[in-house]
Amino acid sequence: MMRNPRAYSVHACVLALASLGTAGCLCPPCPAAGAVAGPAATPAPAVAAPAAPVAAGGRLPIWDGDEVGTGAQPWQSCDQAPNCKVKVGVEPGAGTNGSNGLKFHGEGGGWIGMGWNVFGWYPENAGHDLTPYTHLTFQIRVEGKATPGAVLDPGAAGVLLGCSGNKFDSATVEIAKFMKGYTDGQWHKVEIPIAAFTKGAGAKFDLRSFWEFRISTWSGGPRNFDIYIDDIAAEKK
Repeated sequence: MMRNPRAYSVHACVLALASLGTAGCLCPPCPAAGAVAGPAATPAPAVAAPAAPVAAGGRLPIWDGDEVGTGAQPWQSCDQAPNCKVKVGVEPGAGTNGSNGLKFHGEGGGWIGMGWNVFGWYPENAGHDLTPYTHLTFQIRVEGKATPGAVLDPGAAGVLLGCSGNKFDSATVEIAKFMKGYTDGQWHKVEIPIAAFTKGAGAKFDLRSFWEFRISTWSGGPRNFDIYIDDIAAEKK
């Protein structure tokens, strides 16, 4: 079972940042001071409804670091600052077969998490319809420092999804439940049933407007890890 489930809410991150006095906005960028806004443009619908049927074996590429999802943008946070560090971004050569990969670096104790919005938060109604598919899949590789007790606990890391439709998060799904031994430094393909994201706390998650892939980790003590992600996709098994 995932530890400290309250920490997995992105809303908690936003509130924490607000309490520190952080100001700003998500994409699209804030206008420059003194700028005069023109007529508001209505973004074209980005979510197809209803979705066309998908045959078994069908695959929807969501992000691959090279051609798909190149406008993606990250957020990152940890709850024990300044005694924790977190950084997320694309790193050349860090993906499978030497391609671009997503690197999530974390240091310290407590909660450390990240989000990867594959649309860069724009347009505000952007999203992928996951309803025709059965599994969310991605490649993962984990590296940890050799210091005893400082590595990532496989049972304390989970994936959850964000949507643009109603802003309700999905359930958090423990990675180890679907891929044993994924912290051995090698690439592993993780296949999570999409239905797992709509159980319990994810009952209100809008599968028709998925737009953000997130990883949430927790530890009662310090750790120092790098998680690499590549080839995020939806597949029909």
